[in-house]
Amino acid sequence: MSEKDKHQANEPLENYEQPLNFDKVWQMFQETDKKFKETDRQFKETDRQFKETDKKFQETDRKIDRLAKLYGGVSENSRDVAEEFFRRGLESRNSIFGIRYNEVSQLARRSKHLQGEYDIVLHNSETIVVIEVKYKVHPKDVNDFVNRKLPKFKPLFKEYSGKEIIGAMAGMSIPKDSYELAADHGLLILTQSGDNISVMNPGDFKPRRF
Repeated sequence: MSEKDKHQANEPLENYEQPLNFDKVWQMFQETDKKFKETDRQFKETDRQFKETDKKFQETDRKIDRLAKLYGGVSENSRDVAEEFFRRGLESRNSIFGIRYNEVSQLARRSKHLQGEYDIVLHNSETIVVIEVKYKVHPKDVNDFVNRKLPKFKPLFKEYSGKEIIGAMAGMSIPKDSYELAADHGLLILTQSGDNISVMNPGDFKPRRF
């Protein structure tokens, strides 16, 4: 081997990568731009989907609002039907559960600190029967009537302060738990029986005097 060959480096056989030139750089820019455009397209598609989802949520909210208003209207109408049924039924007779009465009214009054509305009130010279009417009586209705509405009756209507007050729940439907709770509170329980009013309490029941 010659002296020249000794000092000559052994080069690898494969070719080195060609240095960057304008065309290669331009191609890279084009590929990068293409990726940016694709990413932008994906962002726009995602934004469109979000907007579509939001539109569906808003439409669902509007439907829920309409249903809530419709249900509220149906519920109010049902209560009106129940009140009309019991009022007409009680006006066509003059006693309930052995308690005679000569007047059927609806009372409402507001004072400086209290207010109350009572669906049906039966009057005689000694006793007032205050009746809370619901289409379907729930336990919470019973508790609200006993704990909130009845205690305000005499303070609001002082002209009846010397009379005994008997409370009653009336409903087209009286579930068992509501009936038992009302009876435990000493209330009379009235319900529909065909075209007539029926008293659910047994004959020996002693209504509470408030």
